[in-house]
Amino acid sequence: MEERYDNCFVCGEKNPIGLKLVFSYQDDSAQAKFSLPFHFEGYNNIIHGGIVAAILDEAMAKAILAGKNKAVTVSMTIEYKKPLQPQTEYTVTGKIIEKRKKIINTEAALYREDTLMARATAKFFKIGDE
Repeated sequence: MEERYDNCFVCGEKNPIGLKLVFSYQDDSAQAKFSLPFHFEGYNNIIHGGIVAAILDEAMAKAILAGKNKAVTVSMTIEYKKPLQPQTEYTVTGKIIEKRKKIINTEAALYREDTLMARATAKFFKIGDE
């Protein structure tokens, strides 16, 4: 991507407490493979649901950036299927479902191998230049 967000909690390379996910892009979609350390747990050996939500939200936002837009989250619905565990590899994908004048609808999915762990849909509001 052309613009960097070094302090972003999810993807910022310079954020000392961030997740540091690295996304790849194709058309209106984004993907990242990642593993999280124990300090992102809620319950023992379970990654906090808020961290999972942030990762899903970021995947959808990155899909919007891949489509050459900037937008902020208006609403998001999450379905947690299975708990994530620390030090386990996961893949998150985000994609654009529909673009309207100022609204972009997206979806994201988070997998461990072929197992769906969580998914989300969200509505974003475009900001900045169009």
